[in-house]
Amino acid sequence: MAGMLTDKVAIVTGGGRNIGRAIAYRLFEEGCHVVVCARTQKEIDHTAGVIQEQGGRAFAVNCDVTKEEDVQRVIEAAVKFFGRVDFLINNAGNYLSKPLMETTVEDFDGVVNANLRGAFLFSKAVLPELKKVESGRIVNMSSLFGMIPSSDVSIYAAVKAGLIGFTKALARELHADGVNVNAVCPGAVDTETEIETDETRRGLGRVLRPRDVADVVSYLLTDGSSQITGAAIQVPGQTDFSVAQITAGQQ
Repeated sequence: MAGMLTDKVAIVTGGGRNIGRAIAYRLFEEGCHVVVCARTQKEIDHTAGVIQEQGGRAFAVNCDVTKEEDVQRVIEAAVKFFGRVDFLINNAGNYLSKPLMETTVEDFDGVVNANLRGAFLFSKAVLPELKKVESGRIVNMSSLFGMIPSSDVSIYAAVKAGLIGFTKALARELHADGVNVNAVCPGAVDTETEIETDETRRGLGRVLRPRDVADVVSYLLTDGSSQITGAAIQVPGQTDFSVAQITAGQQ
């Protein structure tokens, strides 16, 4: 399929459902080859299978983003299969909504590891490949909570804010290498509506759906965004929508 990203290669973490799956589909529409990774094999097989059925090139790799050996295996598989990696989308993560007094050390470690450790491991491991291509890109999936915190999400908000800091610092570090690094910060996302119509997709301030976030990610990988790096792009949508649905895109 011809598009703005024809024959580019993207790794999408947490690509088995919700925002991650929408990103994989959107990149395929633009001609991108996609490596889909997450912990649930059935889900990533489905994502890759849909792309393959429509004539695209994609494959699924089971991966725990908190494990260095798993991360390296994904990148090695991508290079072996496609010969290169152009884009990394760090979408995988865990959501936590708990009052601080009810939050355990295990809760804390889980959110930090899935959201921040995973982005660190994947970004570090893929950098040699991104530096080889002319327009390497990293997109980190943060959250509006990382910029505008709310109650009961202190740990999640702190980690997503940390991911924004990581994005901005890494963008400066990689500027001379021609690698752009940006963060996307969605508000609450409706992951329950399976079928979208012209009516449901119309209008600023409506409830976000995974495709809305995928559209922004896709744009950040195109030549049209070549001068955007170190940005934390808000995609607020209808911010008073049930915050429980902000878990979209997470493993």
